[in-house]
Amino acid sequence: MHNLDQETTNLGEPIIQIQSVEATKEEVWQEITKPGNLEDFHPFCQSNPVEIWPGEGSRDKIYYYSGLVLAREFISWIEGEGYDLIASAEVGMRFKVSWRITEEEQGLSCLNLAISPYIMDNSEKRMKQYTRLLAKYLDQVLQGFEYYMHTGKPVARNQFGSHRWFSPPISSTENK
Repeated sequence: MHNLDQETTNLGEPIIQIQSVEATKEEVWQEITKPGNLEDFHPFCQSNPVEIWPGEGSRDKIYYYSGLVLAREFISWIEGEGYDLIASAEVGMRFKVSWRITEEEQGLSCLNLAISPYIMDNSEKRMKQYTRLLAKYLDQVLQGFEYYMHTGKPVARNQFGSHRWFSPPISSTENK
């Protein structure tokens, strides 16, 4: 494991997406802290097994439909507010991710997701590509969250579109 303080110097600018949800802050908190919660609302998550839960030091994994696996380690847990985590693949991808809840008014909350990639390649072209792809990813995850909270039904694979890193398009032969 690398020194986190040293790694923050290689942390890219956060990409932030926000989704309004017709739910109280407490209801949103209950869902995002439920073990294996990504299986309910994440459109690219095949499975989300938990190793340690809940609180700071929690660990789980995300198995994506693309075959990618990210291990998540929760580095802070702010009761009723949100958490921060480091998500990393065995080789390559590594991100700091922050989940925060704000209550806008009675029965209406916002879920804020921020993702900061650890920079391996500082080229402007690469950063624009990362920003575009990660913003799309966050938007699709938040759409899934809003859908699940509104309907109580788990989202389907690629329900809000595919993503080349996490879940490619489903071919017509896969649907049969």
